[in-house]
Amino acid sequence: MNMQNRIYVTMSPRMRKALELCASLDGSSSASYAAVLLSNSIAQEIEKSPALRERWLEMEREALLKGNWDTSISAQQEWQAHKQDTATRGWMLSGSHAKAYEYGSEEKAGGKNCGYLRSKDAWSEGFGTLMQVFKATEYSNKRLRYSALVKAEEIEGWAGLWLRVDGPQKQVLAFDNMHTRPIKSTPDWQRYEVVLDVPQESINIAFGILLHGIGQVWISDIQFAGVGSDIPTTGESLPDQPTNLEFIA
Repeated sequence: MNMQNRIYVTMSPRMRKALELCASLDGSSSASYAAVLLSNSIAQEIEKSPALRERWLEMEREALLKGNWDTSISAQQEWQAHKQDTATRGWMLSGSHAKAYEYGSEEKAGGKNCGYLRSKDAWSEGFGTLMQVFKATEYSNKRLRYSALVKAEEIEGWAGLWLRVDGPQKQVLAFDNMHTRPIKSTPDWQRYEVVLDVPQESINIAFGILLHGIGQVWISDIQFAGVGSDIPTTGESLPDQPTNLEFIA
């Protein structure tokens, strides 16, 4: 039994009838409609609570670091599985629920290729990401800007570019996934960017585009560049001193 059906069978007969009524107007199955309602409700609860938002961001960072939440498939195994796809060579699919997403490449206007990431089903929990990892040597002790053209359609959750800098013990030295400025549906291609400092002890840099929930995103014209200190970083930074120790509103 899949997640949608498990949610449905736990409901009372009365609520099932109400759900069937709503689903009939929406055109989806009752189980899928229930799953969407639950997903939206959970997302709203997280957004209302600063503590939940902070913990959720930490969980997403951990998931990106591990490569997956609900399967033992490693990044190396994902790479081996997809390395024969020459149109997307170097890229791998990962995320908390990678199996709910698919990726590939296609030609966009102007004749250039672009990559895409999209949900497979009418309801997708967790997130998927199209990503790569490379050595940090070239950008060590520099400020790095990762930018790309992105187009998004029918996004019910959110999407974002993401960049992560890893240290020698696989610790995360810097991270940003645009969670605080998410990409929603866009009418056309738009350029987005992430800027992080790459400390001297950095070992690897991981990057990609993620999709949380239903929808599709395209990515093209990816650029990396070292930038000066006049360009602010986009990742969350810690304050220099503890704040609001007296809990004053």
